[in-house]
Amino acid sequence: MRDTGIGILPSRMHRLFRSFSQVDASTTREYGGTGLGLAISKQLAELMGGRMWVDSKGVFAGNPPPDRKPKSTGDTPGATFHFTVIAEIAPADSITPQVPDFSSLIDKRVLIVDDNFTNRKILTLETQSWGMHSTVVDRPSAALTAMDTEQTFDLAILDVQMPEMDGIELARHIRQHQRGKHIPLVVLTSMGWESANQSYDLQFAAFVSKPIKQSQLYNILLGALSGRPLVRTISGANNYDVEFAARLPLKILIAEDNIVNQKVATQTLQRLGYRADVVSNGREAIEAVARQHYDIVLMDMQMPVMDGLEASRQICQRWQADRRPRLIALTANAMRGDRDACLDAGMDDYISKPIRLDELTEALKRSRPRRSQAEL
Repeated sequence: MRDTGIGILPSRMHRLFRSFSQVDASTTREYGGTGLGLAISKQLAELMGGRMWVDSKGVFAGNPPPDRKPKSTGDTPGATFHFTVIAEIAPADSITPQVPDFSSLIDKRVLIVDDNFTNRKILTLETQSWGMHSTVVDRPSAALTAMDTEQTFDLAILDVQMPEMDGIELARHIRQHQRGKHIPLVVLTSMGWESANQSYDLQFAAFVSKPIKQSQLYNILLGALSGRPLVRTISGANNYDVEFAARLPLKILIAEDNIVNQKVATQTLQRLGYRADVVSNGREAIEAVARQHYDIVLMDMQMPVMDGLEASRQICQRWQADRRPRLIALTANAMRGDRDACLDAGMDDYISKPIRLDELTEALKRSRPRRSQAEL
């Protein structure tokens, strides 16, 4: 595998295959990760009788074969990762391919409604690979137009969060349409399924959490077209306490540079009833705390510009304990030393990533709404 990035300094090559180690170990590093991927890959290669090594600008790390000689790469950036494994060749007649039975999906007409381009593309490719004819639209009004102008659909896949109207309201309009009274409706959501609990009259064929696996979607479509009863497949959805924020009102700021982590944190909090603000580095977190009142800052340790440790130190220096938000560390590092570093920087609590609902709610329960500056 060839990495066309900035390359690796010879003095740091020895860190590559160590567990929980990074080439750039600073908390303000630009590139993330836990430091486990290469270490695990090397161990897997060795367990399979092989080896793994890296060549960056003619410098080796890992365990290359003895006869392997560095190539002269000059100033070309990047690194090349190599691995070998030992495996037996399976007899050709011992492999019996499992061919899925698509017959009940072939030529079925499916309406796909999702405002996200990537989601539409994935659903289109998957349904078409099973021989289905897909009509794909990006908004509810276009879906209703398709119901008026096209032939009757055999199935509809609806996203919940969309502009104009959400997927639940669109489902009501489809049910009121002459051609949509009996169409199986598969609803995809990333926000929990409280709406499904209040919408039994819509008779969903399935109410499913995103992202949905291809095999899961295949089985759901087969079930929907065969008339099976309501499927509820959101794992852990009932664990969300939607009244949590009403009982414990808190103004929350999330300081996190990774977009995916930002979405996970905000959506988890939304399911508990909170609407959190988001910033992408420690400096922005300090500026946000100076601008307005927050009860809690969920602070990532490793961010560009200013990391969470330094931001926490400055917040603790600028505001007294009863006038600053409670600082809760968010970190992928699970070592005891990392927890101690967070507490030494003035943080009040610690949550490991990926965020677990039980850990988050317990940390929130240890917090209390504080009075704003105007009330002091």
